[in-house]
Parts: sequence; structure tokens; C-alpha cells
Amino acid sequence: MKLNKLLISILVLSFFWTGSANAKTQIEWLQWFAAENTRDFYEGLVDEFEASNPNISVKLVTQPFGKVRESIVTDSAIGVGSDVLGLNMPWTTGFLKSEILEPLDEYMARSNNSFKTANLVQAPIGKINGKTWMVPLNAFPFVMHVNMDLVKKAGFSVPPKTWDELQKQAVAISGLAHSISGVGIPLSSQPPSNGPILTFLPLLYSNGGRIMDGTTPNFDNPKVIETLNFINNLKKSGAITPGFASRTGGVDLEEFIAGRTGFLISPGVHASAIGSRNPDLNHVLVRVPTNGVNAYRVHGWELGIASKSKHKNEAWKFIDFLLSKDINAKVAGASKALPGNLDALDIVRNGATPVMKAQMQILSKDEPVEELRQAPSAVGSWSLMTEEMQAMLNGEQSANQAASKVQSRWLELIK
Repeated sequence: MKLNKLLISILVLSFFWTGSANAKTQIEWLQWFAAENTRDFYEGLVDEFEASNPNISVKLVTQPFGKVRESIVTDSAIGVGSDVLGLNMPWTTGFLKSEILEPLDEYMARSNNSFKTANLVQAPIGKINGKTWMVPLNAFPFVMHVNMDLVKKAGFSVPPKTWDELQKQAVAISGLAHSISGVGIPLSSQPPSNGPILTFLPLLYSNGGRIMDGTTPNFDNPKVIETLNFINNLKKSGAITPGFASRTGGVDLEEFIAGRTGFLISPGVHASAIGSRNPDLNHVLVRVPTNGVNAYRVHGWELGIASKSKHKNEAWKFIDFLLSKDINAKVAGASKALPGNLDALDIVRNGATPVMKAQMQILSKDEPVEELRQAPSAVGSWSLMTEEMQAMLNGEQSANQAASKVQSRWLELIK
């Protein structure tokens, strides 16, 4: 009898020991990246990670870009949510106020990391108040996507390089047919109301302007007003997409993919969706036309860890995997962007497509600009810019008035 009890005890202990040894820690990765590439690619990355880390499983949660921020805020408020977060730089200051993000400096200093911090693309690194809150999975400049067939039909042989050339070509393309527009400038007030950051900021930076003075809004300055006047002149001349006030960046991207827009200023990463959705489109990338300055808005898909995650070490292990040289090169290739880990650049450069080479050329020669990471109430400011630009383009106010109102409303917003 005693022997039977002993055997039963051994079997029970063996069961629990085996179960404990085989137990997996599950982490969740919330992002929109797989929605802009093929989901199979990111599922493949997860499978590769799990194969080399059998004690960790990763749940891939994919949502549209506009939904991810809302989910992160809501989940954090009720104490649930994902461990690894796909992030957008302008969200940083708002997330810090809500203590949503875990500082990453301690993890980045670990000696067994697969990458060197110095090799990460520096402009998109989310460093505020001396701490790092996010790291770049990839990096891409804002560029101008060009439909070369429309350019040639309008009587031009090469894409525009200057503001004057942009206006001239866009007007000519708009004149080809009622259904065709020269350039898209999305200014929908529907969230995410990101039209100003898609088009206005890249044009402003190519004009040598800024909207911030350090961490203080500085919207009512001469360079901003000059850029607003240029956009207003595009509208008056018929170069801007009809229905600009009701379109989102997503709608304008769809119009470009459909071959009905000549020029689209947006992230270079959109080349992936354009190429896969309409492979017959005669599409090239060029730098945003300049008004004297070769500068670009740099952006990237960022990675962070939720401050309320119960599995932060496992979350970091997955981030470290994504930033490792070979894996990061795969991500860059799939997203038609540049690697967040520049140590992977040589791998990406070998066999790079024309789209990738164009981005590399822009990144290597021009000045990167990223202001929104430290901008107070950055997301809220987009709505202010959108509303005042709409009023300007509707003829209700001048560029000077629009700039002044954005400045005063933004300062009021951050009080």
C-alpha cells in the first residue's frame, strides 16, 4: 500500500514537473504592419522565432493603423493588452503621460543583444527626457510616388524636382481627364486625421521650415506660411485632388494605386502596397520636390514594450530577434523600407529593387527631420492643422490666418 502511494506521488510530481518544463510563456504583439504587407510574412517571422525559442509563443494581433493607438490606450487603462507594441513616433509624448511604455535603456544595454545600439537608425529612436521608449523596426523617408504614364501623357519626360515644376506638371495631369488628379493632399477630419503630416510637413521640410522650436509649437513662422500659400496655390490652379477635404491618406493611396493620381507624397513603405496591388503601374519614387532644401521627413515602424506587461524579458527577446541582422534585413525587404538596424544594410543593398535604391539615395544624401516625437499633443495638433487648412483651401481665410490659428489653438491645447 505504501509502495502504491509512493508510486502515485512520483507520477503526480513527474506530471507537474513535465508540465512546468514544457509550459510556454505567451506574449502578444499588437501592430498594423501585417495589414500593410502580407500577413503570411509576419506569421513566418513568428514561426521562426518560436522554433529557436520553444518556451515562448507569440500571438500576432493585426489591426488597421487607425485602430492600434486606440487599442493600446484602452487596454492600458483597464490593465490588459499586448506585450510588444507596434508604435508610431507621434504617439510618444501622449503615451508617456499615461505611463503606457516601458523604458528600454536597460534592455538595450545588455551585452547579449543581437544588435548594437549605435547601429540603429537614430532619427526614429523614441528618446525623450533621457530615456528610450521605442526602437525602429525599419526606417523610410517620405517621398513622392510618381505615375510616370500620367507624367508622359501630360507632356513631360521626367518627374518634377522643384515646387514650380510640381505645380506645372500637376495642373497638366489634372487636365487630362475629369477622373484624373494631379496631386493628392488628404485633409479628412476623420481619425486618424493625418493629412498634414503626410503632405504638408514633407513640403515644409523641403522648404527649410519647421513647426517646432525645440519642444514648443512654432507654427506661425514665415516658412510655414510660405508652404501653406504654395498648397493653396496648388488648389486654386486645379492641381489638388477634387474632394480634398473629405479624403484620408488611405483613400488617396487607393486613388494612386488605381492609376488616377499623378503624384502622391507619402512614406516610401507604401511602395509595397502599390507594387503588389497594381504591378502594371509605371511607378517610381523621387525625393519630395524642393524649394531650395533637400530634407525629408523620416519615419519608421517602431517597437516598444507595454509598461504593464507581465513578460517584459520575453517581449524584449522577441524585439531583439526582430532587430537581428538577418531578420531585420528580411523585414526591410518585405516592407520596401530600410532596416532599423543599419548593420543589415549591405544585405538589403544586394539585389535591391529600384524602389529600395531610390530610398537609399534619399537617405544617404538628404537631411532627415523628425519633429513629432517630442511635439506636445502631436496627434491632437493634426486635427487643428487639418481644420485650419481646410478653411484656407475653402477660401475662408488666408495662409497667415491659418498659421496663426493653429499656433494659438495648439498652445491652448497643451495648457
